[in-house]
Amino acid sequence: MRSSSLHIPLRASLVAQTVAILRKEIQAGRWRQCLPGEHELCGQLHVSRVTLRAALAHLQREGWLRASQGRRREIIKPRTQRARFAADTRVVLLTAEPLQNLPAFAVYWIDALRERLSDANFHLEIHVSRSVYGSRSSHALRALAQTIHPAAWVLYSSTLGMQRWFSANALPAVITGSRHQGVALPSVDRDYRATCRHAAGQLLARNHRCLVLVNPESGTGGELESEQGFLEGATQTTAADVQASVVQHDGSVNGICTRLDALFRKPKPPTALLVSRPAHVLTVMGHLMRRGLRLPQDVALISRDDDSFLEDVVPSVARYASNPSAFAQKLSKIVLEVAGGGVLTAADHRIMPHFVRGESFV
Repeated sequence: MRSSSLHIPLRASLVAQTVAILRKEIQAGRWRQCLPGEHELCGQLHVSRVTLRAALAHLQREGWLRASQGRRREIIKPRTQRARFAADTRVVLLTAEPLQNLPAFAVYWIDALRERLSDANFHLEIHVSRSVYGSRSSHALRALAQTIHPAAWVLYSSTLGMQRWFSANALPAVITGSRHQGVALPSVDRDYRATCRHAAGQLLARNHRCLVLVNPESGTGGELESEQGFLEGATQTTAADVQASVVQHDGSVNGICTRLDALFRKPKPPTALLVSRPAHVLTVMGHLMRRGLRLPQDVALISRDDDSFLEDVVPSVARYASNPSAFAQKLSKIVLEVAGGGVLTAADHRIMPHFVRGESFV
């Protein structure tokens, strides 16, 4: 004889287990047309209303339930496509560039993420698409989401439009990078705001008074946070003659050199630069030397980021290095929570880099 009570979910992954129990009971025919009320289900499952609602929202996305205003949730037969989604063990990483073009730091944590997901019986797929990063990203994302239904999405270097689309559609996604304001998704990133604030303070402490952040005009959350932190750091001084500014470029060698030329034609050129992205650091260093400027005698330089090839650059580059293992560990934990049916929240998880001194800054 079938028991009239439900299994009580364990605490380790409460939302995911609540989803699994409710799905199993629906398949077994425990309820025919509608689920019981939330109060009754909370009592039977011994979970909070927050946990229950997160589980019910997950089942609605899978196509098991339909919610109506003022009525109990209706049980509907999931479409075959949605049923596959429920059992999908894929995690899809979205990127505009193929793996071989990504920075070494990203390649490392992607590989570590793949291993951790495999240990948890998920597998990572990398989907390269420039269209989802373009001006019509919503159309490209809608078409993509109709084709594949992974357990979770990982958004690499995502735009504001991408983040807003995944948030608005309540799809299980994690941002690798900084989250834009108003986006209800978890994110994992290096703490660019604190890093650039610290860098500005380091330059000011060496009596530099004309500081410039050289930043790509990508519009990603990390670049915006870098600019905020740099300008904040420049104000944390009692000196009255400090000039701090941000110069954006298009990422090309010619674009960077053109911006630098304009900077050093000014009556008061900068004496210190903070440069984002290691590849752009090489371009800046080479162009400064071509102009006859010495590092650090004429211009001090700090790299916001690190890469293994910077260890072989002469003069050695002052930079901020992050631990990719710590990044991968934090990211893996969040991705597995989301893939397991966890609640999507606007939570920012930050990894603080450490400062590595170099000859480009004294």
